[in-house]
Amino acid sequence: MKILLVQPPRWSPDGHANFDAIEELVASHAGDVMVLPELAGSSLPRAGYLARVRSLARRSGMAVVGGSHYDGPVHRGPVNRGPVNRGPVNRGVNSGAVNRGAVFGADGTLLAEYDKVHPYGVELLSGVLPGRPSAGFELHGRRLRVLLCADLWYSASLAGHDGLDAVLVPAFSVTRWDGPAPARELWRHMSVARAYEFMTYVAVSDWHHEATYLGHPCAGVTGFADPCPRTHEGFFSGPPVAAVSAYDLDFDRLDAFRHDRAERGFR
Repeated sequence: MKILLVQPPRWSPDGHANFDAIEELVASHAGDVMVLPELAGSSLPRAGYLARVRSLARRSGMAVVGGSHYDGPVHRGPVNRGPVNRGPVNRGVNSGAVNRGAVFGADGTLLAEYDKVHPYGVELLSGVLPGRPSAGFELHGRRLRVLLCADLWYSASLAGHDGLDAVLVPAFSVTRWDGPAPARELWRHMSVARAYEFMTYVAVSDWHHEATYLGHPCAGVTGFADPCPRTHEGFFSGPPVAAVSAYDLDFDRLDAFRHDRAERGFR
């Protein structure tokens, strides 16, 4: 299975502009599944977002993990919040959005919908609501699951989902670090840890590090984690220079790795 990770150079609050740019970037590429970064659809209405992802899947001839969009109104001003982790949050009157995405097959069939369970940082200040854990989907007989950005940082997101062949992560890695290097290092270690612990491939699609979201810089953490590389240098590849990067998922090798782990008593 060939996977394409899309890393656009800049983010726009206009979701249609993002999809227009992505269509140009991927026009000359081919593969089995394409992963877009988080908030590719910005705040497009649900119907408009789904139409753009479906159209991209049909035109490209690939399954498309459509990043995400805010399904519902987003409060852009300060939100009156209670003490952290103590009782309900008093969200703004215009809040109520969920960070949500969808996967469409190459024929335009809806394969899966997914939510962000753990809104993070500026999303919390904007009153974005936690979504519900979502099921994965099958492609060419393999099981794949989508985790939106910060959800990868919670191992519970994958617990109980044994046998996943790939975890696909649309991200928008806004960072408070001075430069992208620290966040990239953390994402690299987290992706490899998840890949090895759950014996699965992990693919992260992010915006380019010069992109910004509401003035917050992006770290640009696009990359691919392989739990069973041929050399120790192959556990993680990225971030790529190109806006579109391709990776081949060797499932025969992954199956052999799982068998070896079981034989040695890891599971």
